[in-house]
Amino acid sequence: MASSPEDPPLFHSRGRYPGAVIRNRHPALLALRLTALLILLCAAAAPVLALDSQAIFERNEQAVYQIHVVNRDTGKKSSIGSGFIFDRPQHLATNYHVVSQFIEKPDRYELRFVASDGTEGPLRLVAVDAVHDLALVEADAPFGDPLQVSEPPPKGAALYAMGNPLDLGLTIAAGTNGGVLSQTDDSRILFSGSLNAGMSGGPTFDERGTVVGINVSTARNDISFIVPTRYLQSLSVANVVPAEDFRRVITQQIREYQIRYLQGMIDGAWPSTDLRRMRVPGAISPTVRCWDASPKPKDEHLYRRFSISCKNENDIYLSDTLEVGKILYEYLWIESDHLEPLRFYRLYQALNNSQFSSKADKDDVERFRCDTQFVDLSGQTFKTTVCARGYKNYPGLSDLLFSAAMVGHDRQGFIFNLDLSGTDFSAASRLIVRMLEGLQWLP
Repeated sequence: MASSPEDPPLFHSRGRYPGAVIRNRHPALLALRLTALLILLCAAAAPVLALDSQAIFERNEQAVYQIHVVNRDTGKKSSIGSGFIFDRPQHLATNYHVVSQFIEKPDRYELRFVASDGTEGPLRLVAVDAVHDLALVEADAPFGDPLQVSEPPPKGAALYAMGNPLDLGLTIAAGTNGGVLSQTDDSRILFSGSLNAGMSGGPTFDERGTVVGINVSTARNDISFIVPTRYLQSLSVANVVPAEDFRRVITQQIREYQIRYLQGMIDGAWPSTDLRRMRVPGAISPTVRCWDASPKPKDEHLYRRFSISCKNENDIYLSDTLEVGKILYEYLWIESDHLEPLRFYRLYQALNNSQFSSKADKDDVERFRCDTQFVDLSGQTFKTTVCARGYKNYPGLSDLLFSAAMVGHDRQGFIFNLDLSGTDFSAASRLIVRMLEGLQWLP
């Protein structure tokens, strides 16, 4: 039926055909179409329903696995962690530290998975990111569909971590997103839930049931940390690494990261602080925290001691006994109006005994080699000593100890100590020079 000129327009199109008028030719059909359109619009505007921990657990329990490091001689597990299907049906994502024993001694250990139904089988290590504590392992047969991943939700949002704590079976821990930690170069997110041993490498979900992080570590009082998925997504495109090349790749990853990390410090603008008659660099990076470390004065002491201690929180797990990437520095001022110069010198010498904190032994590292020089800084003479040692299994990584002690004063002294572990020697040397340039004597 043709429409009548008197029929009122239903609506005017102002898109592709400006000025066109669409009239009501079939009222019932048009009403049906409008109803369908309203339903679609409401569905698009409706928020995604949040899932509770039970729903997230039931939806994903078949995609989360135990990962065992097994002693080849005894056939028994030496350590356990968790992993989840990621990237490809044959791949599990986990933490680097979960599989580090295998990397250290592949002739002694092997990797195996255990499913929630007890099914188990061998795994191959295919890629690692030692800096961010991530790894990919692979099985011969597919596990299932990879889990969907996304960026973490805003700070304060609910999070759910799944894993196998203490070999007691698969579980889920609820918590909240405490925000990205700036003191760990944005590579860690604070999680208010409790992660126990064995949950490392498991997935962390948002309220939609999407993976937004990887369980990595825990601290005291229910404080835990997760790695954002963006680092895992970068690892998924990495080339497969032959087993004999993993140490070389790990060394390269850590060295390149340390060079960037230290150079960022060197190029930055540093705050300064005064310690009696010395002006010194303060926190040289957002990853560094500084604290007063002065001992409580005692009446029987014939001298006064003031100290500032600074360190970063950027530990990189290398093995069960080795963590690298640590930077510690301290400033110490000592003065006395009562000690004779000889007694003051002996005290001053005893305080200049910085000890490098490390669990590395002779199988891990070479012996320290040291060099001592006298240098002039800001009108004062300093005795400087730099000591370095290399890592035997990771050639290219070094530990450095540096000390600078002011000389030439009878009743006052200043000491600057700087320790760096598992770093690049050249980059660390440039940092030492920059920090020495920041020392200023205050008349």
